Amino acid sequence: MKIALLNTFDNGGAGKAALRLNKGLNSIGEDSRLFVKWKTIEDENVTQVISPEVNNKFFDKLSMKYFINNTKPGNTISSLMYPSVGFDFLNLFKGYDVINLHWISSFVSVEALMKLNSIQKPLVWTLHDQNPFTGACHYTHGCEKYKVDCDICPQLEKNELNITKYILDAKIKYLPKNITIVTPSKWLAECARESAVFRHNRIEIIANSLETEIYKPQNKSAMKKELGLSDDTKIILFGAEDLSENRKGLHHLLDCTHYLKQNGLFQKLINENKVCVLTFGKPSPILDQMDLPYKALGYIDTDEKIAEIYSVADVLALPSTEDNLPNMMLESLSCGTPVVAFNTGGIKDVIINGYNGYLSEVGDNVNFAENIIKVFSNNEQMIDNSRRYAEEQFALKVQGEKYKELFEELINNKSDSSLFLKTSNVPRVLPEVSVPLMEYVCEVSIEIGNEIKKLEDENIILKQQHIELITNQEQLKVITKERDGILQKLDSLIAERDELIQTKEVLTIERHALKNELNSIITTQDRIKHELEAMLEERGLLKQELDTATDGTARMKQELDAIFLEADSLRQEIRSLTAEREILKQEKDSILLEYNKILKSKSLAITSPFRSTWRTGKKIARFWLPYALVKYYQRRKR
Repeated sequence: MKIALLNTFDNGGAGKAALRLNKGLNSIGEDSRLFVKWKTIEDENVTQVISPEVNNKFFDKLSMKYFINNTKPGNTISSLMYPSVGFDFLNLFKGYDVINLHWISSFVSVEALMKLNSIQKPLVWTLHDQNPFTGACHYTHGCEKYKVDCDICPQLEKNELNITKYILDAKIKYLPKNITIVTPSKWLAECARESAVFRHNRIEIIANSLETEIYKPQNKSAMKKELGLSDDTKIILFGAEDLSENRKGLHHLLDCTHYLKQNGLFQKLINENKVCVLTFGKPSPILDQMDLPYKALGYIDTDEKIAEIYSVADVLALPSTEDNLPNMMLESLSCGTPVVAFNTGGIKDVIINGYNGYLSEVGDNVNFAENIIKVFSNNEQMIDNSRRYAEEQFALKVQGEKYKELFEELINNKSDSSLFLKTSNVPRVLPEVSVPLMEYVCEVSIEIGNEIKKLEDENIILKQQHIELITNQEQLKVITKERDGILQKLDSLIAERDELIQTKEVLTIERHALKNELNSIITTQDRIKHELEAMLEERGLLKQELDTATDGTARMKQELDAIFLEADSLRQEIRSLTAEREILKQEKDSILLEYNKILKSKSLAITSPFRSTWRTGKKIARFWLPYALVKYYQRRKR
């Protein structure tokens, strides 16, 4: 199935949503292509429509002056559906099975949609705000005139011609009734059903999607370190494309911070320097009124960096009072960061109290502050819940499958050709709009005429300046030639000077080298002299040692001779002792023999008692005789 998506830009909220749908459809095998008026990214599935019928500076200027720059401060922009100046660019879409419009202000007009309907292709219009069914504004800010006629628009600074009424009349009368409307939220679907433009159209609800593989929880510590914050710092994230838009609710957030500072836990975090507010989007000096530490990050270029910022936050504060299905909310949940918001728009379709965030009634800033504190206390479980919810509801393939089902149904049921416009006589500008628009066309044409006259006058001045310049150029050529000659001479002198400097440097280097060599030779000579003196001293010492060694050798020789003589004497003594030992051995053997004979003789046995008595007497005499003598002398003394 070939699908053509149309969006004015490939960036911004609606542009990002269209890009994601394009990715989702292609990821499930469909042949989808996004056509844009302004292309800023490199994507092979995105085509820029380059045509003078679309890229028309005249109507760009008209739209900018009377709509975009004519909006009262604090309101969202108003814009003009681009008045067609031709329909040839629509041939780009004839080969597609279904055409899906998105945010097409300043790109595709009512007249072009009428012409597009005549090629009998199913048309689906995905609404990203309220502009398709209003006279000009993109968010009504509570105004309900879109349900009737958009008479006297309260958002435009100047609207003397009441053009919003005529634009809405044209939309009601000429926009094809067989366009299928898709809204990302129940709130926008209800607004479309109540509008005077789409109350008779088929309306479906399909949520936007995002790249859950990019927008995922990441390491908080590393990002906090990069931001210069401690690991235990609590971070509140707030973002908006333009913080000056009233519907973004910055004034509610500022009021909420006053109530936060009255909370004991929050005040403790402030005192310990453990709380910070992060903002991204268009910076606003109003943020200084928070009287809280904050870091304004400005616009972030890449999805990966945005995902890091969502992941580092503990809570996303989304105080919008009017919104469709903010990409910011989906991205935050996918990164595991809970959301605190007002119960409004498409936000209430997604946020479940106590599960992935909290909702407060619009304007209840006290409860909004209390809900932020609740998230701080119940953060871990909500991280898992938020991530799980995003993966289940907002993955690219989930949205892609729902759109595929819708497209196939429309293709299969397009047999009722009566719903398609038959005529090819579509005016470039509808009569209902042409009268008030012509006033603007005339005023802009006068301004453009004045700009052309101014450019012509400037062109005459430029021509005169050009003539003067040519004259000056001729003079300059002569001066240049003279200068070139002088420069050549100068270059020659500089070359000679450089050569002399190089020669001088070479000679200087050689002189230093010779000086170093001379110093080296002198040093070597001194070292040799010292070594020679040391060698002479060492030779004297060696001579003394040699004499001492000679005397020692003679003395050792005499001692050796004495040792040899002593050894001979010892050997003779050993031989004599050996002979004597043999004689003693023989005598011992003889005595033992005689002793054994005696032991065996009768006389020994007979005299044995006498010998025993004799030995006993000897012992008595040895011990008792001294005792008796002592006693004797003691008695004599008495």
